[in-house]
Amino acid sequence: MVKLFETDIKTKEVIKWKGLHVLHFQGSSCSQKLRIFLKEKNISWESHHIDLVKGDNFSDWFLGINPRGVVPVLIDDGEVHIESNDIIKYLDEKFPTNSLWPKEQKEKIEKFLTEENDIHLDLRNLTMKFVAPTFLMKKKEEDIENFKKASSLIENKIDLEKDAQINYHEKFIKNNGVLSESVTSSIDVFKDKLNAIENELVKNKYIICDELTIIDIAWFIYIRRLETIGFRFEMEYPNLNKWFLKLKKNKNFYKEALLPLPFTIISSIYKFYLSFTGESLKKYLDKK
Repeated sequence: MVKLFETDIKTKEVIKWKGLHVLHFQGSSCSQKLRIFLKEKNISWESHHIDLVKGDNFSDWFLGINPRGVVPVLIDDGEVHIESNDIIKYLDEKFPTNSLWPKEQKEKIEKFLTEENDIHLDLRNLTMKFVAPTFLMKKKEEDIENFKKASSLIENKIDLEKDAQINYHEKFIKNNGVLSESVTSSIDVFKDKLNAIENELVKNKYIICDELTIIDIAWFIYIRRLETIGFRFEMEYPNLNKWFLKLKKNKNFYKEALLPLPFTIISSIYKFYLSFTGESLKKYLDKK
């Protein structure tokens, strides 16, 4: 679990905050996962929206709270917790009613969440390629430089995850977007995962058992993002599609997985542009 030492926290004001505070962004997949969890558990919290589009996450104020420059962040009575899965596990233990991380499914949950975390950059690749134009998705070079200069200490150790974030954004700028081979590789990764989940849903009502767990929330977010960029599930993944449609009827799931309205409009226009130029998702799927 990643909980910052007090010496890691440079924005000292948050140490005095009382209660549960969540720093998040509407369109962040990890933030969406946490918000659905909080609503399903009926946990009260105070919202602090961090606009990733404007680069709020690279401000001195935010980097003084989370040196990794990512959301969500939980502050519980002045204690700073980062990484969405760690936050969710911590809160499920703190508020055990209606557990979404049941102990009897511990091994399966940890396995699935490790796999989900491992392909987070694949989801980012597809989002950065198909959701909006490259110039809107690029981070400002001055923001990245500020990110580099900020503290790299987490639990009093140099944090390698920060380097991974910097490397991704610098590569995106250098290549003027996500390279075609990276897009193809990420699509292959998701096809394998979708097949695996389809097989699980033959056996269970939900992904790992017959009860809703955090795994369903995590994968709902991913499937919703894939749907946004153009994936369709009816024919190849009928059980997954049935599960997905069932969860979409839950207002907590549907509402929290929406992209910000400006992004939704831009994405619709951009998908039409990609189709016109022959660079749509269909081009990559047709290669298979």
